[in-house]
Amino acid sequence: MLYHRTNLTASRPRPNLQGSYHYGRIKVTRTIRQANSAGFINGRGRYGINSVSFVSPNTPLKLAEYFKIGGVLCLGIIPDKPTFGGMGLETSVMAADFRSFVEIVFENNDDTVQSWHLDGYNAFVSRVSVESIPSSINMGYPTRAT
Repeated sequence: MLYHRTNLTASRPRPNLQGSYHYGRIKVTRTIRQANSAGFINGRGRYGINSVSFVSPNTPLKLAEYFKIGGVLCLGIIPDKPTFGGMGLETSVMAADFRSFVEIVFENNDDTVQSWHLDGYNAFVSRVSVESIPSSINMGYPTRAT
């Protein structure tokens, strides 16, 4: 006699632990305030982040990381808060801990639009400050986290 056992629990909904985050309850491990800055270095106008202006290295950053070439990039040079001090030149990269929940605040004190490049796993815009966007150009951007 052939006995066939049916698993009745196979098709029922199960908790999804990977997708069950309540983002309002996740503890922020680090807050980084990045303010754009402008200044003159060696007679040339430069832009920077928290008073540090990026300089392209001779060795590409990914190659330096892969082959563990020292002295190409500087981790931790950019402070987590704006200093509004004198500008400096560095090949700077901001580091973060793996799987940490980092809040990044972008501050633009200029009259021009600044573009930012984020390289990482995920990034979400959660809020745009109402004070920084005049109502005449606010095209329905979210003004608070939902």
